[in-house]
Amino acid sequence: MAQNETPAEETATSEGDIIFRLFGKTRETLFSNFLRITRSEQTEFGDVLSQYETEKAPFTEKRNYLLRLYNEKFQTVDEQMMTELTKSTIRNDKEFVSLQIRYYRRMIKLLGSNRAAMFFQLDNYLELSSRLYIQGGLPFIKELETDRKLAITRLQPGIH
Repeated sequence: MAQNETPAEETATSEGDIIFRLFGKTRETLFSNFLRITRSEQTEFGDVLSQYETEKAPFTEKRNYLLRLYNEKFQTVDEQMMTELTKSTIRNDKEFVSLQIRYYRRMIKLLGSNRAAMFFQLDNYLELSSRLYIQGGLPFIKELETDRKLAITRLQPGIH
């Protein structure tokens, strides 16, 4: 993150950059190490991973766009806009899962069932880590933020 950049501002940054900041390694290195990709698998795996990341990029960009939009407009968001943002996010996530299903079949052929499952376990972990990192800098929906502050106040000793 740049010195003055918050996680919310970083939604414009690629997921790969965020993963590198969080884990100190590229996605490719994390996958290769976790899955124990052999030299004979490296070229084909690298090609499939690259294709997957290329097809996945629009979904990640859309999610980040929706997060930025929410962040920019959260103070003035009305019911209709919140509904549209939520529906767009769900639709984007649903389409992303369809992409994962397609690539899961390819990964089974390439790596076998166990390592294909491990691939998507790690992919989902990295996805969630990236989302949490970005969302950590976003404001909560107004009512949730108020409830959260009240709950924190109640948990602090001597304050009621």
